[in-house]
Amino acid sequence: MKQKACPCHPIEIPERRKVIFTDGKKYPWKMDPHGYFLVKVEKGIICCGFVTAKHTMTTEFQGKDPHAMVKEITKQKLCNSDNLAYIAQELMIAKECMTNNKKYVQR
Repeated sequence: MKQKACPCHPIEIPERRKVIFTDGKKYPWKMDPHGYFLVKVEKGIICCGFVTAKHTMTTEFQGKDPHAMVKEITKQKLCNSDNLAYIAQELMIAKECMTNNKKYVQR
């Protein structure tokens, strides 16, 4: 079966669409009231622990695929969207460091 190219339909891009320039915007970090994540690379595996606001790690995700880890974190509903974006970025950085045999330090 031949796979269709994506997108399958022409996309209309209006001249008068809303355009938001984000480079100069400030997005202050707000702690998620549910908790936070700690990330490390250990023995070729990305480890991502969810820590409650009372500083107890209740869940640890382990794997080599940041995309799968983010999907599972989303499925578990452990954080808000702002913090999900942050943890996705951190997992990608951890993967990049692991792939290039560099030390990973969470920001």
